[in-house]
Amino acid sequence: MRIDVHAHYFPTEYVDLLNRLGGPTSETALRLASGRMGLDERVDLLTEVGIDMQVLSFGQRQPYLARQEDAVAAARVANDLYADVCRTYPERFRAFAAVPLPHIDAALAELERCLDTLGMVGAALGCSVAGRPLDDSILDPFFAELNRRGTAVFLHPTGQGVLEGEDPYNLRWMVGATFEDTVAALRLVLSGLTTRYPNINFIVPHLGGTLPFLFARIQGDTSTEGPRAGLGARLRRLWYDTVNSFPDSLRCACTAYGTDRLLLGTDFPYLYGERLRRCVTYVEEAGLGAHETAAILGGTAQSLLGLQGVRA
Repeated sequence: MRIDVHAHYFPTEYVDLLNRLGGPTSETALRLASGRMGLDERVDLLTEVGIDMQVLSFGQRQPYLARQEDAVAAARVANDLYADVCRTYPERFRAFAAVPLPHIDAALAELERCLDTLGMVGAALGCSVAGRPLDDSILDPFFAELNRRGTAVFLHPTGQGVLEGEDPYNLRWMVGATFEDTVAALRLVLSGLTTRYPNINFIVPHLGGTLPFLFARIQGDTSTEGPRAGLGARLRRLWYDTVNSFPDSLRCACTAYGTDRLLLGTDFPYLYGERLRRCVTYVEEAGLGAHETAAILGGTAQSLLGLQGVRA
């Protein structure tokens, strides 16, 4: 079974509400034909490119709003819409919960509803939350609950904090997003958060950004002390999706983390057409063993997200 853990779906009802409430307003995906695709058509496309299931998340459009009542309203609409999709297409879609951070009590209540009532397979978080890094102490009670539950947490760039000012070349998303991945993963580990909360299964997108390429520089040597001590081993405890499409990059990530830490991702609907198909075929063409390839394409995600009983 092939499972895409990095896929987005933006129902108009949620996008319109988020816009009215002052949330993220980027409409890039909605201008794409793939972003407006109906779910029946989308299922046919997934079958065509060889993907059995997508795990949906809202990407940078998280309900991180200043007023708690606005954030809660947006999160509930988002999660109810995703739950409807998963009920209608139970063998094709699952979802990561959206939570109304930085409002901790409200986020804990919505997390409980999503995991215990709506049947979601984990939670999605931005690489930062309303301008705060993920290791900000205000978020500790939320991470403590995620840890108690052993939750899978999918991270996604928010388009903030890496490139400021004018961006005429769209570098904020061309490369800035992957730097967000890099910084978020390193802060989670260097702050000790992943040590304090070892049961959270963090999934970092885009092969972890620049981490594989800089892995030797980042991890230091055996004499490294302080927060960087054992950094390489701690980074290998995270999970990483394969959104990239360059076989050499995938092989580099396999060397850095191990193939057992990698999960198929497509970033649909941003990657579409031949680029969507390539998200699958490049894993198959990377020169890995058959068992390793099958694990990356779906076997590891089945185990991590508790989807072993789902029929392909």
